[in-house]
Amino acid sequence: MPSSLLRLLLAALAGLCLWSGAFAQVASAPDPASAEPATRTLYLVRHGFYDREPDVDERVGNALNDLGRIQAALTGDRLLGFPVKFTSVTSSEFARAWETGDIIASILGKECLRNANLNETTPAGVGVAPKSVDFSAKARLTAAWDFFAKPNTDGPTHELLVCHGNVIRWFVCRALGVDLTHWTQFEIANASITMIQIRPDGTVRVQLFNDVSHVPVAQQTWSGRGPSWPLPSQPKPN
Repeated sequence: MPSSLLRLLLAALAGLCLWSGAFAQVASAPDPASAEPATRTLYLVRHGFYDREPDVDERVGNALNDLGRIQAALTGDRLLGFPVKFTSVTSSEFARAWETGDIIASILGKECLRNANLNETTPAGVGVAPKSVDFSAKARLTAAWDFFAKPNTDGPTHELLVCHGNVIRWFVCRALGVDLTHWTQFEIANASITMIQIRPDGTVRVQLFNDVSHVPVAQQTWSGRGPSWPLPSQPKPN
């Protein structure tokens, strides 16, 4: 066979192999529209303790104090011992939350992302002082819920959200399907862990609420009055 004809034949065969390989890759790629829903587990952690200062920009002010950093590290160690691989870590934009998130993320070997819809807020309609009410709160909290609390389409995930007491308590009310103004009836500790699971069929289960067993009692701090045992100095109510 002439060498020129042989070269043409080999080139044609090589092109055929490349085309067939590309076709196989396209054919084997999953169709996003047909992806099966999977369980999504949210681990909501309240930020660590901080010294509250009024009238500061909470994105840079009201940062963790020494006790808050200790609480955050204890939480990171506890989560590291969970028998799961965390898919992501996300915090609010407020200093006390992103500092807590960064400490935990460093222990887990992850990067901590930010999400403004997780920022602390006081929803309207709960009988608090008007100056404390955030009339955009419902829309932001609903947006956060709609984004995080739905079945996954990329397989089971374990997602850590480091945010605030009001946000976590509102999420729990939403998960339980109760009046969303009842969040004030839950007290919650700093650095506590709450778990909400979203199953493939869209049903939601609260697996854990306000677990603070990883923080020694002498280092626990809570919203409001907390439990009826000796505790460190508590943050002043809003």
